[in-house]
Amino acid sequence: MNIEFHYYLTKYLALEAGFDNNEAEIIAYSSQYVDDNSTQYKIELPDGSEYENYITQTKNITRPRKQLMRIYLLFHFMPGNPTSPKTRRKDGKMHLLNTTSSSTHAQEIFYDATKNENLYSLGIASHMLADTISHQNFIGNFDEMNAMKGVWETLSPNIGHADAGYKPDIPNLIWHDPRLIEENATIDNTERVLLAANKLYKNFLMFTASPTNWTIVKSNITEILKNKIDERHLLSYKKEMHMRIEKYRELLSDHDANTDYDPLSWFKEAVTEDINFLDDKKVKFDPIKDKLSFSENYKQTNWYRFQEAAKSYQKRAADKMEPIFAQIEIKEW
Repeated sequence: MNIEFHYYLTKYLALEAGFDNNEAEIIAYSSQYVDDNSTQYKIELPDGSEYENYITQTKNITRPRKQLMRIYLLFHFMPGNPTSPKTRRKDGKMHLLNTTSSSTHAQEIFYDATKNENLYSLGIASHMLADTISHQNFIGNFDEMNAMKGVWETLSPNIGHADAGYKPDIPNLIWHDPRLIEENATIDNTERVLLAANKLYKNFLMFTASPTNWTIVKSNITEILKNKIDERHLLSYKKEMHMRIEKYRELLSDHDANTDYDPLSWFKEAVTEDINFLDDKKVKFDPIKDKLSFSENYKQTNWYRFQEAAKSYQKRAADKMEPIFAQIEIKEW
């Protein structure tokens, strides 16, 4: 999934499930920030010690380390059931780390991460659960089972869905996965989006009251995604995504909710420095060497609370999956 689902659609689902505007913003921002939280900082604490955050995404997949590969597995490609009928491939291969749709592991980790009703944890776990549906049949590690044939594909490292490019994350795309047997090979991403939306919506209802009927919510989402495209029209997907986001903004505005996402807003509120950012993502300073300090009452800031939730989620998920990880080598590329 991309920002269209992780932020805009997740926020819409949270609002319709009964969360208020501030709660829905925390859930949706946390969900999307899992993809944007890719810089590790050292921030000076009032007592002179340093605070280090835990990254939930790494943008550089050309030189991954084993520690970073676990980020993919725990946050983006949660291993599932390798014997599921939907994983059946032409070559007959199976893999313990293969991602499958809303697997038992993913559901258990979701419930474990959210049982304390922490909204930041709910957003993080929601990202993971949605990604199991869009990233199914890919492995969050370097593995030849991720490989697809073609000139462009041979230039990409076989990590996650790198060979498939953006195809698994485009909500209205119908595409072909040549690795799978014919009955599994044609993939309608809209069906996957609706499944993921329904899963999150039902899970959100555990924490809320007076929700909107799912039939109405599903109808609104279906209307936005009604114009499906195939692989011949991939070049237009960004333009169409922006058009769909405008429609989600209209739905959010009906709740008087904020409709903008700034990947740096939480971080800026957490530190005292006036940081100059380039291209809305990169910073002019070295996040490791240059000194940063927390703002007053930093423990109440969204960025700090997200980082603490991410650390807690990472530990719980890693402990849960360790028996599986122990059975297989986590490869480097």
